[in-house]
Amino acid sequence: MKIFLIGYRCTGKTTIGQILAKSILIDFIDIDQIIEKESKLNIALIVKKYGWDYFRSLEKKALFNTKYSDNLIVATGGGIVMDHENLNFIKNSGFCIWLDADIKTILKRLQNDAQTALSRPSLTDNTLLEETKKLLNSRKPLYEKSSHMKIDTAGKTPHKIVNIIEKGLKDVRQHHRQSI
Repeated sequence: MKIFLIGYRCTGKTTIGQILAKSILIDFIDIDQIIEKESKLNIALIVKKYGWDYFRSLEKKALFNTKYSDNLIVATGGGIVMDHENLNFIKNSGFCIWLDADIKTILKRLQNDAQTALSRPSLTDNTLLEETKKLLNSRKPLYEKSSHMKIDTAGKTPHKIVNIIEKGLKDVRQHHRQSI
C-alpha cells in the first residue's frame, strides 16, 4: 500500500509520516527532503535562484518517481495538489490522507518552526496571515478532491493522529476485503 499525506504547511505531514511508517513498518519519504537532498539546496534557495515553476517541476518528478515503490508513505509539499496531474496521480496511486488544521494552529506552528524560513519560503507578497488565508481557500477544495480521509490535526498529539490513521486503514482494508 502507498499512502500519501497531503495538506497545508505545518499540518504534520512529515512528523505523522515518520511515526506512521515506524508503526506499520513501511518506508517513509518526504518529497521536500528528496528535492533538497538531490539539488543540494534548501527550498528557499531553489525558489530564489530558479523560481517556483522550477521547484514545482522537481516536486512533480519526485512524486511520479514513487510509482516504482509499494509499501511507502509519502509526505508531499503543501502545494502539490495545485497541479492537476499530481492530484490525479495521488488520488489514483494509493490511499490519500488530508491532514488539516485551522488557520490559528497553522500560523502558530509556522511561527514556532525554525525550518519555516528555509523550507517554507513565501508564496506571495502578502503577510503570513493573508498568504495562509488565501492559499488555504484555494487549496482546500483540491485537498478534499484528492483525499480518501481527512484528519484535523489541531489539538491532537502525533500519536493520536497515527492511531486515527491506523484505525482508518484497518477499516479500509476490511471494507476492501468484503467488496471483493
